[in-house]
Amino acid sequence: MFPSVIIQDKKIASFIFGQEIDEETFQHVEAFDQFINIKYKKLIVETVPTYHMVTVFFNKEIAQDQSLLTDIIYKWKKFEIQLQSSKSRRVTIPVCYDALFALDLERVAEELNLTTEQVIKKHSEPTYKVYLIGFLPGFPYLGGLNKELFVPRLDKPRKSVEKGSVGIGGRQTGIYPVTSPGGWNIIGKTPIDLFDVNRNPAFLLQPGDQITFKSISIDDFYNVKENVEKNPQYILNLIDTKI
Repeated sequence: MFPSVIIQDKKIASFIFGQEIDEETFQHVEAFDQFINIKYKKLIVETVPTYHMVTVFFNKEIAQDQSLLTDIIYKWKKFEIQLQSSKSRRVTIPVCYDALFALDLERVAEELNLTTEQVIKKHSEPTYKVYLIGFLPGFPYLGGLNKELFVPRLDKPRKSVEKGSVGIGGRQTGIYPVTSPGGWNIIGKTPIDLFDVNRNPAFLLQPGDQITFKSISIDDFYNVKENVEKNPQYILNLIDTKI
């Protein structure tokens, strides 16, 4: 797969591998990020990979003389790409879909012509992949959402979405690691903290992790929450060894 290139600034270019959120695209992004950091290390300040592209910050101007970009694409075409499933961690995230937390669940179900039970089942069945962490500290963008759950984000974002809220928006699902404004449809909540400065590591998830959601009762929600508050390291029990 060969990227299209967009020059963002005098020293910044994005190498785009399409717009799909899928495993093959992400593998190309990972491979290209590794390739350019190995082959052009002396010319790079940093790279920022996302689920479908790699933005590269060079230490020299590329806007006027694009010979460097031409050279990169030429060598990338000859680069030996091995699209193999890299080792990753499997993390189980408990989620309570009770109406107390699922602010948009009933409306989403109606819009999709599903029952709330069907939405919960279709959301908790897949294994998701963490493609990137952003726009908040520890916020995971997950690929693998069932197409039957694709739904637009809110027309008017909420001024405040509670930490731990689980939402869907567009073709993705995600978890709010901190309380913040947000426009995703909230269908549940997890009692665990994805981001905690007092925990080592502070970020629970990392790109490449395999995520599954486990539906829990509201009683289980508060039990887990209590355990987490007593011992922040308790959360690390959710992480399996590398697979």
